[in-house]
Amino acid sequence: MDQQTVKQSLDRLRDALDSGVPLDDQFKSELASLDADIRRVLDDQAGQNEIGLTQRVRELSLRFAERHPAAALVLRELGTLLEGIGA
Repeated sequence: MDQQTVKQSLDRLRDALDSGVPLDDQFKSELASLDADIRRVLDDQAGQNEIGLTQRVRELSLRFAERHPAAALVLRELGTLLEGIGA
């Protein structure tokens, strides 16, 4: 997996969210937690993967689809990338 590509997707997600409808506190919290978990997996020298990241990304993508279509698109792409690492 290309870690740089995943990190770029996370940055694009932040950009998409910054330019869209304001987020409620629950979404902000979930996205911050997801971002931290993904970055931890990418930086993990032992190669341990966080189980369920792909599923979490897909669920958030569905929830964002109506209010944040650009963010939902980036989340779907991120889910595909994470699936490639088995997360």
